[in-house]
Amino acid sequence: MEVLALVLAALAAGCNALSSVLQRRANRAESEDASFGLRLLASVVRRPAWLLGLLAMVASFLLQASALGLGTLSSVEPVLALELPATLLIAAWLLPVVLTGRDWALATMMAAGLAVFITALSPSGGDAAHVSDLRVLTAAGFTACGIAVLVVAGKGGPRRARAAAYGAAAGSGFGLTASMLKVAVTALADGGVAALLRTWETYAAVAAGIGSVVLVQAALHAGTLVAAQPGFTLMDPLVSVVWGVGVLGEHVRTGAALVFAGLGAASVVLAVLLLARSRALVADDRDPSTAQRTS
Repeated sequence: MEVLALVLAALAAGCNALSSVLQRRANRAESEDASFGLRLLASVVRRPAWLLGLLAMVASFLLQASALGLGTLSSVEPVLALELPATLLIAAWLLPVVLTGRDWALATMMAAGLAVFITALSPSGGDAAHVSDLRVLTAAGFTACGIAVLVVAGKGGPRRARAAAYGAAAGSGFGLTASMLKVAVTALADGGVAALLRTWETYAAVAAGIGSVVLVQAALHAGTLVAAQPGFTLMDPLVSVVWGVGVLGEHVRTGAALVFAGLGAASVVLAVLLLARSRALVADDRDPSTAQRTS
């Protein structure tokens, strides 16, 4: 079951990557001088590229929900970091840009780091079915406050900084969404559709997911994938692992295993920061007309 959960999570990462590239293309067709708001959002969502990106995002959500129903939050969500190398492949195909040997090496390094991280921690257990409402609400409140701080930070400064802040806020929002979703799909597995509809986390997951999608649009409009993608990629698994271990009671290995997990995590972070500057994403800065022609 755990292996299948990881496979589904990898497929979800691929759908997320497709969504990011398509929605960035839609946002690139809008004037960079226009402030982000309801009017700009209404314009973006009518573009075919954005709508296709939304379909990819929905597919990712369903795959992620299936993965969370089979595996632990702490193992499923880190796999979604594979979204970044998948984004490179798709961006290179659609822009198009040829990936370099450096890109492939970093993508391999990232995948290996993820494998080491998940294997070393070996997440297991947890009790999403019986976690108290007070515990979940408290953790959700702290997470929401962190997201709010990032949103405020995204309202000023240069474009790259604003995109990075909104990207981190969106990634954190998706981590919160996944955490709520884990509780909701556990209720579905234990009590069926009726239990799913009675669980407040179901509606919290929907609200957090919608809010995160809006933050993605803000990040992609404020800057480029180069600036926004690290936040998308890193904050989701970070928030999810903290939730899995600290809130849902999932168990991870300790002792020497933490050293290997730390090395794996460091490899992932380094690969993400370097991959975000790949020519396949930097090209998105330099050729806005490409997006305008194809949106």
